Amino acid sequence: MTIARRTSTYVGVALLGGVVGAILGLLVAPGPGEETRRRIARHSIEDQERLLRLAEMGSGLLDDIDLAASA
Repeated sequence: MTIARRTSTYVGVALLGGVVGAILGLLVAPGPGEETRRRIARHSIEDQERLLRLAEMGSGLLDDIDLAASA
């Protein structure tokens, strides 16, 4: 399996984990619905930003590996 394919697999698993976590959070949430939805929306935006930063870092590492391998 190539490095790029492994990376995309990890990203897919991370996204799936986020979705499952959000669903479980809704099912066991202690607060009122509106408050819970606001909290989930805020956290999902933060998680999305964090995931994008990690993806950029991973992409940079892959570029470095490609450059080193071609040198």
